[in-house]
Amino acid sequence: MDLDEIERLRILLDNASKRLDKAVAEVNQSQIDVAIGRTAYFDRLTIGSGAVIAAMISFLGTHLSTLHPEWLLRCSLVSLTLAMLAGLYRSFHYPYYIMQVRKVSWIEAERNHQQIKHKQRLAIGPPADIVAKMVEGYGASDAKLDTVIKGCIKKRERLLKECHWAEAACLFAVGVAMVSLVWLALCTF
Repeated sequence: MDLDEIERLRILLDNASKRLDKAVAEVNQSQIDVAIGRTAYFDRLTIGSGAVIAAMISFLGTHLSTLHPEWLLRCSLVSLTLAMLAGLYRSFHYPYYIMQVRKVSWIEAERNHQQIKHKQRLAIGPPADIVAKMVEGYGASDAKLDTVIKGCIKKRERLLKECHWAEAACLFAVGVAMVSLVWLALCTF
């Protein structure tokens, strides 16, 4: 290959490296920002549910005999407990989802970087037997990377689905608890 083509491929490799670094940094920062916000929200719901349970138990010591209907109290306590558990579950699993997203982004960016590097090496013109081994090696590693990426995507989608279910359960339970506590207060007082 001629020197112009080699230079063009070197420039492409440098640009791909810069884009890779920039893309990784942007993805990481945006995911960190989103994760912090969402996790803080569900942590607040979890802590709030626990605080309401503590306040209700303190309140019950003096007013248990006057609360009617009693099933509303039980409903709100169960709902708040479920909200706490769902919030805790979500907060525990969400970082694993973020790690899978980052892992897929990194593998795909690294693959692109390596493919350009491979093309540059081929352009320099190594002996034919080395080229054949390189092509075979990259084909095998690409197949392995495809398997790893598919596994990561499958795990990422499962974790995302679990987080969404936990979020929905937490929000629903908090809503039920709020409605039942307001209803109990209207019926009792």
